[in-house]
Amino acid sequence: MILGAAELVRLITFWATRPKGGQRMALVVAPAGEDDCEAMVRAAAERVRWMGCGSGLICLLPEESPELLSICRFLQLQYPYLRVSQKEDLLYHIWEEL
Repeated sequence: MILGAAELVRLITFWATRPKGGQRMALVVAPAGEDDCEAMVRAAAERVRWMGCGSGLICLLPEESPELLSICRFLQLQYPYLRVSQKEDLLYHIWEEL
């Protein structure tokens, strides 16, 4: 019951303070390794869903890591607004989201 009331207050607060005019943003997540990649991306995806203002999510891969890439590609199936980017392409992916 308390959790439901807190969720209702949160939804009303975000609805009342939402940006006007269709402003968008991109949240960039840079996991340090395979151990925390899935948890970080899932937490960021929930944050984007929680904000609910047409935000995008970009997973920045720090190095050429096939394990990180496969984890992020798997998570893209669940979160279609997730983009995977290398450091060199980050600016282009941010502009796509905006």
